[in-house]
Amino acid sequence: MAELDPSPLSLATHGSSHFVRFYKDDSLLLDEVAPFVHQALAAGGASIVIATAEHLVALRRRLARLQAEAGGSDPGARLVTRDAGQTLSSFMLDDWPDATLFDATVGQLVRALAADLATIHAFGEMVALLCERGNYSAAVRLEELWNELARRSRFTLFCAYPWSQFPNAAMADTFRHVCALHDHAAHCAAEAPPSRNPEQRLLELEQQALSLSAEIARRRAAESALAQRERELADFVENAAESIHQVGADGTILWANQAELRLLGYRWEEYVGHHIADFHADAPVIADILARLKAGDTVRDMPARLRCKDGGIKHVLISSNGHFADGALRYTRCFTRDATERHQRDEAQAQREALMAELAASSRAKDEFLAMLGHELRNPLSPILTALEVIRRQGGHSVAHDIIGRQLTHLIRLVDDLLDVSRVNTGSIVLKTEALDLAQIIDKAVEMVAPLLDNRQHRFSVDVQGPLPVRGDHVRLVQIIANLLTNAARYTPPGGDIRLAASGDREHLYVSVVDNGIGIAADALPHVFDLFYQDRRTNTDRSAGGLGVGLALVNNLVGLHGGGIEAHSAGPGQGSEFRVRLPRLAQAA
Repeated sequence: MAELDPSPLSLATHGSSHFVRFYKDDSLLLDEVAPFVHQALAAGGASIVIATAEHLVALRRRLARLQAEAGGSDPGARLVTRDAGQTLSSFMLDDWPDATLFDATVGQLVRALAADLATIHAFGEMVALLCERGNYSAAVRLEELWNELARRSRFTLFCAYPWSQFPNAAMADTFRHVCALHDHAAHCAAEAPPSRNPEQRLLELEQQALSLSAEIARRRAAESALAQRERELADFVENAAESIHQVGADGTILWANQAELRLLGYRWEEYVGHHIADFHADAPVIADILARLKAGDTVRDMPARLRCKDGGIKHVLISSNGHFADGALRYTRCFTRDATERHQRDEAQAQREALMAELAASSRAKDEFLAMLGHELRNPLSPILTALEVIRRQGGHSVAHDIIGRQLTHLIRLVDDLLDVSRVNTGSIVLKTEALDLAQIIDKAVEMVAPLLDNRQHRFSVDVQGPLPVRGDHVRLVQIIANLLTNAARYTPPGGDIRLAASGDREHLYVSVVDNGIGIAADALPHVFDLFYQDRRTNTDRSAGGLGVGLALVNNLVGLHGGGIEAHSAGPGQGSEFRVRLPRLAQAA
């Protein structure tokens, strides 16, 4: 076992063949190595320095200074320097020092110098390089080779190790082994040797003991804090709201938190220890996930279906990545998010979209049918109307003929409304717009509806205020107002009051049709412009009710003109008002 001695120079003087030095500061180490090397040169001997390139440069500067101070001559070939890394590689085979190669390189060098010179000092850092690489067993073997060489050739060897290469108690056995391979262990001159005074030495030991106790307390506190953090982390993961599980490289579930077990309804032993594929409803999905994880990919929000203990299926989104060591997958970290409600919403949305598509198809079929029906009904009506007119001209006028004429006109209007609704729904109505006077439009509409108003003996008044310029389709604007008047006439008992008022401001024109008829219930108001809508008021007089297309057509035609329409009523029996708003045509200055 190495004994502690004051310094390398003292050890060299005593004729030691092999000693070791542990150091913290490179500069202090070199301050000792330089005199050790110079001592042999000054005695007419030789020195071998096998060190790192950085240390070789620093040593040469120190040796030059010592040579100048001593007034000595250039040592020439008696100073042999070698790069530690290059020299080490010359005898290493498969990370192990080869005895034959070591003897052929280092051994041959020592023997060549020892043949002519009595004093040989050697300093080497190759063992320190091996320790730096983590190859401590090779370093110990190299120390043994140095000792074998020392038994055959007389020289003094100075080895040095940084304290950082023995950082903890786990390195204690290696440290003792290294020390055992040396005759002495040298201490740093700058780090004062133990006092020879027993009382002072006792104080030093007491100080060291206190320092050691403080360090032990600090480490225990750090270990306690680390253990507490580990417990908190374990609790955090175990009781996290998110479902988490760990899967081994072979697919076996290694661990799962409470949220994962609750999600699927299993006990620990029913889930952990089983293959993850046992719980996936779709084998190709889990096979793809495992393959991607083994390839080093990260899986994000992968849809999957998991089997629950109760036989149900959970739709989930899986996010996972792998932990690799030495290039191999060790385990995967998996996060499972319950997406069952989301899946149900998506399915419901898909069903709604499918239903909407079906309804749209039905609506298109309905529109096509209405268009066809309107045309088929319209075709025979014109000849009938013509025939009736011929009968009248031939003197066949009678009350029956008048009734037939009125009903035929009503039927033609209904068919025309059906055709127009079909055109609106298919977007085939094209407005032929021009600058118009709304007052003339109103006159034409009143003229069209006058027979119906007279037949029902309504009191009718018109109030048109000022010029009312508008850009629109003459036929369609007349149709809008005529339909509103027809609607008022039908739903106002005979002898009722109907008022039409028209006015305007700087931006809009307004047409209002007010009656004191049967009114509209509050729950029916939002639907009066719906196609084919007929509220309960039609039951009071079925003959008054049309097909439920007139107001829907008015609403669409007003919209095509860039306007809007509103319906108001205080309730059943309180009459109603329909108010149309149209853009006013700006007049040239």
